[in-house]
Amino acid sequence: MASNEQAQVGDDEIDLKELFLSLWAYKLLISVVSVFSVVAAGNYAINADKVYIAKSTFTLDNSDSGGGLLNGLGSELGALGALAGFGSSGGTGTEVLIERVMSREFILEASDGLDLFNDELFNSYNPDYKDPAWKARLKALLGMQDSDRDPAKMQLWKVLENYQKLVAVETTDAGAISVSVRHEVPERAAEIANHLMKIIILMTSQENIEDVDEKLRYLSRTLADASQDLEDAQNALKEYSLENSAQAVKSFAVGSVMLDDMRTQRQRSADRLEAILALKATLSEGKPTFQDYERLRKRFPQLDEANFRRIMGLSEINSAWSWPNFRLVEQVERSVRDRFSSLDGEIQKLEEDVVRYAASAEELAAHKRNLMVAEATYEVLIQQVKSQSLIAGFKPDNSKVFAVADVPISPSEPNRNLILALGLVLGIFLGSGLALVLSMRRNVYFSLSSLLNALNASHSHQVRTLGRLKGKDLADVQKQTEKKPLNWARQTVLELDTLSGGTLVFLCDVSGEKKADVLGRTIAATAGNLGRDVALVDLSRPVKPADTELPATIGNELASIAEANSCSEYVYLSGRRNLDLMYSKSLGRVLDALSKKHDLVLFTCNLDALDTVMSSSIIDQPTFVVRVRPGRTSTQIIKSFLKRGKVGVALHA
Repeated sequence: MASNEQAQVGDDEIDLKELFLSLWAYKLLISVVSVFSVVAAGNYAINADKVYIAKSTFTLDNSDSGGGLLNGLGSELGALGALAGFGSSGGTGTEVLIERVMSREFILEASDGLDLFNDELFNSYNPDYKDPAWKARLKALLGMQDSDRDPAKMQLWKVLENYQKLVAVETTDAGAISVSVRHEVPERAAEIANHLMKIIILMTSQENIEDVDEKLRYLSRTLADASQDLEDAQNALKEYSLENSAQAVKSFAVGSVMLDDMRTQRQRSADRLEAILALKATLSEGKPTFQDYERLRKRFPQLDEANFRRIMGLSEINSAWSWPNFRLVEQVERSVRDRFSSLDGEIQKLEEDVVRYAASAEELAAHKRNLMVAEATYEVLIQQVKSQSLIAGFKPDNSKVFAVADVPISPSEPNRNLILALGLVLGIFLGSGLALVLSMRRNVYFSLSSLLNALNASHSHQVRTLGRLKGKDLADVQKQTEKKPLNWARQTVLELDTLSGGTLVFLCDVSGEKKADVLGRTIAATAGNLGRDVALVDLSRPVKPADTELPATIGNELASIAEANSCSEYVYLSGRRNLDLMYSKSLGRVLDALSKKHDLVLFTCNLDALDTVMSSSIIDQPTFVVRVRPGRTSTQIIKSFLKRGKVGVALHA
């Protein structure tokens, strides 16, 4: 259960070593594809249309930027300039300039001097162009019909489109402006770049001059308005002086004092009238007493005033009080009332005079204030017009050309080094992809670790020194291994003692080298040297005519063709090759006879005989000793081993 889970996890993961080795196995293919791709890229780089880039760099006159000429007007006219619309714009001047250079109007203006409509790179419109046959059929099937196009409009559209592709206006890190032009003719590229630079500089200079002139005209108009305002203020003050008194403020002050005095007298008359009415009411009640006097005295303190007593004809001494005559009181009342009415009339007249004086004083102050403002504005504007006129008269061209577009010597496009590098990368990528596809079609393992993990063998050994044993018979091999024991062979024999459920072992060479016979003799000879009685049957060996004369020793089917110390190699007498034994009905009887006579029965086969071994139904769960090789051993063969039996030992180079 755990092995299945590990296998599932392994299938979901990418073995980077296996991936690298699978690519390495096809390194020659990848190299060929890469070389072909580089050659194709080089051919394209040589034959592709060459594009030259000419670049001019310059700066513009920015003396008018950031608010323009009116920035020098001072704080007095800052708001005035803003209201006039001469403040700074929302975007930077360079950004606006780039937008203008790429606009339709500028392109048409530049085209007059550059003749872009006769330049095939800019005007790429072909009136005789026809759609390919496949495209025409597709449009016909879809019911699409080409509308009649105006050639002039199509040419204009092409010029505008190609201009925006071939011309680039950018700002450098230092703030300069660069104009880059791409063209197939180097002289034409330099011509267009320099011409555009001249147009931009001239356009900017003219606009700056027009801007200064417009601002000066604005200042002149403002100065004229200020002069008119000053004259109007002076005339208004003169007319006021003729129509009104120049002492309006003084008259207003005198009238205000008199009005306050009259109001005070009126209030006193009102208080006296109230006291007289109270005194009259007390006298009318008859026989007033001193207590009545005390009560009136507390309410109207005027009773003790000398003036009041004098008017009433009483003693001016406070302690001497006598009640006045009733008729006298009435006469005084009438006199006070007349005085009260007279004061009301005088107060009303004074109020009218004071209001008139106040309006006159306010009008005089307004005229003086307007005159002062007009004089100050006129003085400031006249000074500014003088200074700005001097500045406007000096108009230096601050535009600087840093680099005039020279005729490029070498093309900027195509970039041969880049194309070759991309061709190499593409070739490696395509070669690697093709290598991966071929490796997947081969369905083999390229790394030894992946191969051994797939076999799930109990043991694995590296096999060496088989070349010196090739072509030798069993006796010679046994002598060789006895003199120079092979450690891997000895380990294999010991492991087979513990792994094989019985005595039957199949040694299969699926490495593609067909060395199963050498491996079998080596392991059999080593087992004989270790005291095992071994039987060896090479299923890939054909039956020779001389073999048929040998006596049958095993089940009347097998004959011994080689004998060594505790080792015997057999041949199948009833067929043309030993592999025919696997088809024989007596296979079970022969296997039983071999198992009874020998400790270990070893069958060897190469890849060509493997299917026969795997399809035999008599052999149940055999033990396999498998020789494999990365890049040669198929995954299907490994699966058939695991399905048919158990891989006890894996041998590899």
